[in-house]
Amino acid sequence: MLRFRPATDALGPVDDLLAVGQLIDDAMRPGHFFVAPDLHLTWVAAKSETIRWEIFRGRLVEAAQTRQEKTFLSWHILEADATEPTISVKLDVHERCIHVTRGLLCYVWEGHEVGGVIESREVVKWTRELVGTIMLADFTDREPLRDELICLIWQAIVGTSRLPLTSVEAPLPAFSFGQLHYVYRDDAGTSPMMSWQDLASCWSQPDLARAERAKLLEFVLRRGTWAALFFSTAIGSQSMSLPLWRAMFNSVSLSPFTQFVDNALFMINIGAPQHEDAIDFHGDLLCKLCRHLTAFDLVTFHHRGANYPDGLLLDTAIKRYMNHASFSELFLGAGLKARMRRRALRQGCMLRRHYEGLLVPDMPTSPGENARVAPASHPRVPDEQLTQANRRRRQLFTDEPLRELVANLGENAIRLATSFEIRSRFRAAFEQSIRDLEHLDERVEMGLGLFIDRPLGYAKAIGEPDLTPMLAHEAFSPSIARQRWQELKKLCAELAIPCDAERLDLLFEHGPWPTGLPHAEVRECPRPTAALCDVRKVADDFVILRTMPVGLRDMLDQFDLRERLPFPDVRLCTPEFDKAGQPVLVLYDTKLRQRVEIEVDASQGYACRAGVELPKPGLRVRG
Repeated sequence: MLRFRPATDALGPVDDLLAVGQLIDDAMRPGHFFVAPDLHLTWVAAKSETIRWEIFRGRLVEAAQTRQEKTFLSWHILEADATEPTISVKLDVHERCIHVTRGLLCYVWEGHEVGGVIESREVVKWTRELVGTIMLADFTDREPLRDELICLIWQAIVGTSRLPLTSVEAPLPAFSFGQLHYVYRDDAGTSPMMSWQDLASCWSQPDLARAERAKLLEFVLRRGTWAALFFSTAIGSQSMSLPLWRAMFNSVSLSPFTQFVDNALFMINIGAPQHEDAIDFHGDLLCKLCRHLTAFDLVTFHHRGANYPDGLLLDTAIKRYMNHASFSELFLGAGLKARMRRRALRQGCMLRRHYEGLLVPDMPTSPGENARVAPASHPRVPDEQLTQANRRRRQLFTDEPLRELVANLGENAIRLATSFEIRSRFRAAFEQSIRDLEHLDERVEMGLGLFIDRPLGYAKAIGEPDLTPMLAHEAFSPSIARQRWQELKKLCAELAIPCDAERLDLLFEHGPWPTGLPHAEVRECPRPTAALCDVRKVADDFVILRTMPVGLRDMLDQFDLRERLPFPDVRLCTPEFDKAGQPVLVLYDTKLRQRVEIEVDASQGYACRAGVELPKPGLRVRG
């Protein structure tokens, strides 16, 4: 069984509802929560309430849209003047289940009567979201029940998914703005945490999940650089574990866009164990971001460019990385590491230039994000800017075009190098990155996108939440690679950097290119959500190269399937449907031969543990 934290000693059976209530009392103790001084919260424990309540396809129906009622024994965390708890745990003693909900202040439309006619108007009101439900019958002991409850309360604050596509998957605004966090601690007191020292003490908890450490680090950075500096000093070298920082960026939600990115990249620069570590962290971040934006570009996706925090991350990251390239000889030479660093420089500069002048709203947002009430620092964006590009007033990067960034390199240099020397070093690294395109893998990188999919969720109904395992797939498009090469040639001309255009033209036009699974063999997803079939929305010549091995391995291990496969290495896993219309997973070997079909049996629904949903009957290998 999946767990959020490591197992501890048994606590006893769940038959005793009084003991279950005490368990909820403990999980909702104020000492587990960090609360900023400007956030005023009140705790209410074990209060009986009867409220409008109906769940449809895993989501709560708005109170005004249902007549059904339920009575709960509830534990609340209430913000001043709020009509809906920020966090609520509700024990249904009749159906023997626990619901965790959260409240958000939003702009919503409601009906009202004017002269006998029903009209609609926009109002500000608190809305309720269902984070998750725990059925007591699924547990024999209270210890795993407590583990699941801790996970749900934590998810109520940080969001339920590492890639938020719906509201409940995204963090609470109070988390995004560094005001509220949750870390379950054995020694928690009766008062909430309020200082960076309290946050640093959480780090010493030996049973913290890796995801918790990543979110704790993220929250400290959202508090500000001063908090991050004190925090890193208090916990020592553990704060600069680069794998943990990568995990943090892999799960962060950048919308609403705050000072988090600046704070994080500043801390990496000053805190990385070695100068090379900071360079390679920035380079890895840039390459991943470029692959993401090749798959989900700011025009076709991201609400047609309305939600562009990835563009702002690209801007911040490439500015810092250009300085690294200017000062360091680590970018030069024939070694693979130097070439990888140059790759990140080339791809980041090229993509930033690609998006120069793109019309975007005043601030990055989405229709869902824009419906939330944010602090005064993040005013609401006019709705017409979300839907009509010609009503947008901001153009990306036009205040600092890439050509000016290069021209101004070294102007504020504090090292023993002139501005001319710094610009010369940058130009040498960039020129060599163009010559690197003679390597096939560098040309492939120009058209490489990273697409996501949740193949175990294909049996879910439209609109139903999906927390099944997420897979990522590398896909390559020759036409995008050629288009990017044309853009790169123009950039070289703008920067007066020489390139062997004639030779590279031939390589980009005639290949060779890698082989992969043609996109036509990928089935359409039956639900309107991010899926592998999105490759067809981007270009008509994508081939799927591979499924990223870590996510695939983790998914197969949940069902102990890897050792039962008739071949050792799986290159690709794609969704399919059998003749009966049931979803199956098709596994391909390293030579792209279809080897195994795995049936996804969701006939009894899904069970959620530690934030991951899996089909209750499991998976079955066919043949």
